[in-house]
This record gives sequence, C-alpha cells and structure tokens, in this order.
Amino acid sequence: MKAVTIFGTRPEIVKLSPVIPLMDKRFDHVTIHTGQHYDYEMDKIFFDELELRKPDYSLNVGSGSHAVQTAKMMVGVEKILLDYKPDVVNVFADTNTPLAGALAAAKLNMPVVHMEAGCRSFNKKMPEEINRILVDHCSELLLASDQTAVNNLVSEGIHKKNIRLVGSTVVDAVNRNIKLARKTRVLASLGIKPGDYIVLTLHRAENTDNVDVLNGIIKAINHLSKYVTVVFPVHPRTRNILGKAAKIDDSIKQIEPLGYLEFLKLISNAKFIITDSGGIQEEADVVDVPCVIARNETEWIELVKAGRNILASTDPKKIIEISEGLLNDESKLEEIKKIGSVRKPGASQKIVDVIEKYFRGVV
Repeated sequence: MKAVTIFGTRPEIVKLSPVIPLMDKRFDHVTIHTGQHYDYEMDKIFFDELELRKPDYSLNVGSGSHAVQTAKMMVGVEKILLDYKPDVVNVFADTNTPLAGALAAAKLNMPVVHMEAGCRSFNKKMPEEINRILVDHCSELLLASDQTAVNNLVSEGIHKKNIRLVGSTVVDAVNRNIKLARKTRVLASLGIKPGDYIVLTLHRAENTDNVDVLNGIIKAINHLSKYVTVVFPVHPRTRNILGKAAKIDDSIKQIEPLGYLEFLKLISNAKFIITDSGGIQEEADVVDVPCVIARNETEWIELVKAGRNILASTDPKKIIEISEGLLNDESKLEEIKKIGSVRKPGASQKIVDVIEKYFRGVV
C-alpha cells in the first residue's frame, strides 16, 4: 500500500516522530513537509534530534495569510498526490497544513486519515477550530485521542464505523526522547535548578492578537515573577506582538525557542507550566508536571476533568490565584502528581495497525 503523510509545523513533526518510522516499515511511504512556518533547512535540527529521515518533499510555502498559505499548500500537495497516486493520505491536528492536505486529497477522491480527530474547543473564532471541523469532515478514517473526541465526532453525524479510539502519540514521542533530553544542559545554561522555576508559553492568536488579553496575561506573569523564576521561550509571532503590549518584567527569563530535547528537559523539571498550547498540555501530563491553561477553553478537557491540568481562563486574577495556590501549597502540586498520567503509550503502533487493517478491509 502507498501512503503519504503531510506535516508542516514543529508540533506536528514532534507528534508524528514515533509514527513515521512505523509507517516506513509497513507502507510504501512518502512524507511532505509544507514548510508552513519554516522550511526544512530551519527545521533540520528537529529532524536530527528526533532521528527522523529527511522529508521526501519540501514545499517551503512560508508564512502568509490563511488563504494564501492554504492555497499554496493545496497546489503543491495536489501535484505530488497526482504523481504518486497514494492509497491513503495522512494528516495531523489543526493547522493550515492538514486542512490543505485533506482538501487536496478529498477533491481527488483519495481517502484521508485524520490522526488527531474530534478535538473541539467549541470556539469558532479560533482558526484551528475551523480547520479541525473541516479536516474531520473531509476524512474517511478518524483516529481519536480520547473518548471526548469520539463523542464529538459522533454528535456531528460521523458514523462510528469510521472512528477509532487510538490514544495520543505525544506519550510515545516523549518516551522516545526523554532519555536524550535529560542529557542536555539547558538548565545549567539558564542558571536554574529543577523545581525552582515555572515555564510560560504563549502563542495562540486569541491571546496574542487581542492587546487587552495579552496585557492581562503579562500583568499576571509579572506579578508571579516576584515570587518565582519564570522562563519564557518566546514564539516568533508572539515576539512580534509584544512590543505593542505591556512591558514584561526584566526578571522574567525571555529566551529564544528551544530545540525539542531542550524544551522537554525544561518543562519536565519545572514546578509547573502556564501555557495556551494544546501540545504542551498533553506533554505536561506525560512528564508529570502540573499545567495551568491560560485560555477560556481547551480541546483536552479530559485532562482537566481528570485533575491533571487546570483551566484558568485568560483572566489575570484567576491566573494569579491558581498559580499562587500552587506556589504556596506544595501539597496541591503533589495531589496532581498522585493522580497519574491520563495518556497511555502505544498510540503510534495502534495508528499504523488501524490504517493498514481498515484499508485492507480487515475487521
């Protein structure tokens, strides 16, 4: 069987890192890197760290408006699909890359597999939410990370025979790389010690494009920095916007984005994490570090319901209240850790098995 897997952002590369080698063993498999944010040369360190082979195709579409970016990717993907004629096209998650891949394949009547189907924030102001919905409804086989995602798909009229509950590849990605991550010296280079700092990440458009919301979050972080060291790897799009927002306190360690292994070591040794990233919410569960979500909703609500993550909203008062509660009472941190990880290993192998059986007609 011939298969194509499409990705375009670093989080997608990380989450697919345990899947791609397994696909290579079982399929005549090619990969397409759209270069949604970076071209392959800029992403090469990620491939090297994750021990992944070079993509078969690199489109290098770069940044642009949603329409321009998606259109460029569709044109590039369509040419490859017409030439390669795959039996199945795999896409992942919620960026413009899976949307472009799914649309191009579906319009060519090529079956689409969505490897992270059914995630919903129920906030259609988020471009990612629109992408998720459209990709799911273009797909023939929908692979869900948890039961909530399965329920979301069924409620939207997608037939159960097209849905499989497989789990999250984040667990396999973390487990595959945590030993290598421990060898990095990122903590020493930043002058910090395990458990003595918190990590902040901030990049979602609904947080960074709204100056009032961004100012509120910065206000909360500035307040917390009086009591604990805050390490802030600054996303490129966030850095471009920060100049228009409130001043970040000089005590906050603003650093350039890290490689995956360095970042994995950073978060796995933090006291807790404050983030608006969906991927980091999952990674926090796997590395057993409490996570405060600076958003008003989350796709990973099961992690919140399980008590592993805390949905704080973007209200600075709530972010401060929840964070101070964790800082002032170590028992709260220990209670979260005692619950144990919600995510389980093995999703990557399940994904490959399910794809092969489904398209070979094996029940």
